[in-house]
Amino acid sequence: MSKHRRHRAHSRRNTSRLTVTVTTSFLTGISLIGSSTPALASDGQPADVGRYTYEQDREVLAAMAKWAPVNSSETVMGYPKGLERDKEGSVKAVTLEDVRDKLNPVEAIVQARNAARQYAQDAKNPAALRYSARHLSDGWPNSTPPSGYEIRRNTKDDALPSAPEMTAEQYCGMVNTNPNHWAYGQTAPCVFVGTLDEKYPVRGVSDGVTGESKLTYKVSATVWNEESVTKGWSAGGKITPKIGDGSAGGEISGEASFTYSYAVTSATKLVNTQETAVEVNVPQGKKGYLEGRANGAYYTGYIVLRDIDTNQKEHMVAIPARAYVQAPTSSSAVTWFKRLTSS
Repeated sequence: MSKHRRHRAHSRRNTSRLTVTVTTSFLTGISLIGSSTPALASDGQPADVGRYTYEQDREVLAAMAKWAPVNSSETVMGYPKGLERDKEGSVKAVTLEDVRDKLNPVEAIVQARNAARQYAQDAKNPAALRYSARHLSDGWPNSTPPSGYEIRRNTKDDALPSAPEMTAEQYCGMVNTNPNHWAYGQTAPCVFVGTLDEKYPVRGVSDGVTGESKLTYKVSATVWNEESVTKGWSAGGKITPKIGDGSAGGEISGEASFTYSYAVTSATKLVNTQETAVEVNVPQGKKGYLEGRANGAYYTGYIVLRDIDTNQKEHMVAIPARAYVQAPTSSSAVTWFKRLTSS
């Protein structure tokens, strides 16, 4: 019996040794566009010359593309943290029909294997995770390669081939936490690959005021970064933007917290936004408000995983999904814009 097979049988009997443990940490920084004084992002880039207010969405998107560029496609190691969710908080069932015209599932599997192979070849990555990535790109020794690909119908069609009672999220979140085991630190081989869908979604809007007047708010964003205690895949975390009027208990708006993933291409990590004051001078005939844009984009694609059953036969699965991924060179979670419209 192979080591991998013994490990899988052991994991079925003793799941306490193969679990995901989450730890949370806080970080600090800022991103502000359209402020009365030019602000600097935490990575040292100027957020913008602060004299600007924005009336057209296309102007906002152009500014965001300058300060937080996103790629046309992205890859996330592991199960993506930023899956699109509906109002009830459950994973929205993105269908194969939603995804197939944007990204062919077979091409997605090729991309996932290539991304895993590149990850495994990078000596800067942890040895256990490089070994895990090789399972996705090349399979396991002495096993039978998959005879074909299993293309699932939607995000919720995610039962594991070797263990139908287990979901893809559970499988992809597995980390071997037994320091005495030969596979210590290894994770299940899973990768999300996606193509650009929606850039810089709105994440917080203040109440509007009409001119001639001045709008004053304090803004911030809290970042909760989550990863397994033995590291595992760097999953991402949660972001909570806030807009307040400066008074005690005077928080005005800010949408619900949203989750994000780090891409394989990420060069920086997200940080908290220090609270800062923003003023918008609203001229006669205009309506002014403050708008927060997430520094990243939604990507539509597939969660690709490789599984092996007790007969040592491998299975390659592609599950349709849509996930929010942080812009790889930005360390700020949200950028705030001073907006004007006709009243």
